[in-house]
Amino acid sequence: MFKNVYIRGIGSYHPKRLVKNEYYINHFKRYGSEKHVAGLMKKLGRSSRTLASKNETSISMGVEAAKNALSNAGLTSSDIDAIIAVSDTPEYLTPCCALILKNKLQAENVTNVFDVNNDCVGMLTGIDIASKYLKTDKKYKRILVVGSMLISPFAREDDMVVYSCLADGAAAVVLEVKEENQERGLLGSRVFTDDTYNETIRFPACGLSNVPSAIKAHDKKMAWNPFDFGFLSDKWTELITELLKENKYKPKDVSHYFMSQFSKSDIELTLNKLEASLNKATFVGDKYGYTGCTSPIMALDDRVRKEKFNKDDILVFCSVAGGYIMTALLYKC
Repeated sequence: MFKNVYIRGIGSYHPKRLVKNEYYINHFKRYGSEKHVAGLMKKLGRSSRTLASKNETSISMGVEAAKNALSNAGLTSSDIDAIIAVSDTPEYLTPCCALILKNKLQAENVTNVFDVNNDCVGMLTGIDIASKYLKTDKKYKRILVVGSMLISPFAREDDMVVYSCLADGAAAVVLEVKEENQERGLLGSRVFTDDTYNETIRFPACGLSNVPSAIKAHDKKMAWNPFDFGFLSDKWTELITELLKENKYKPKDVSHYFMSQFSKSDIELTLNKLEASLNKATFVGDKYGYTGCTSPIMALDDRVRKEKFNKDDILVFCSVAGGYIMTALLYKC
């Protein structure tokens, strides 16, 4: 018998404030870089992005995504045993945001709560951790993983990447374990880390120890130092191929890819190197912008609302985090 971990329900939350490319092109005229930012948005595949209103937080957005995931799973918060909250922009460092989510969702049967910050691969990391709990500990039947990104208040107005291409939102998944005769659900994971780029992104830019000091607000926001991320497609291809091989599959066996929504062109390059058709990946970065750890799950949510997968379909989830870290998950429907 196999203890299979399935995605029982998926949910997303997209703030109502929608901002188009034209706004950012006009904004960067003051820096004389409007042509550069227009070219960047074309490469990354931006059209619009959703930004939070002043009263929204990573927790409030996460609550809405969690409610949608539970509803889509046909469950209530009482059916959940644990909550993992994922964000690199958590509303609080103490107590953990998962504890606050438990309270706001009135999830009275949840006994285990904790936060994960693994930057933009955070939700995949959270799902991977949850699956290992479910497969190895009989106390857990269902775990809720909630990811959230609130970056717009922390974007420097002269930063072409963060200010014009990143966005806010939340996503959630309900994971459930079942004992079955055949192995399905989450089959495995693979991670690659190269710390060479660790100094390219800092948030807060000044370091948390310096936040109480009398420094400018500008120094408390995210600092993105431009770097060449041309390695993405090669490393994604390598990571995915190794994960598939480890589980006795090949790229041709994959039904669909749910990648980081940071760069459309790099998704296409990766699919070409995997010899996969472009329609095997869902891209939502044009509609919602780049929402960090939530982005592969937002793509999944969009896809399943339009078309369901068939039994035995093979899915690959893959993303990249600053510094950098790459994570890939393999899933069999």
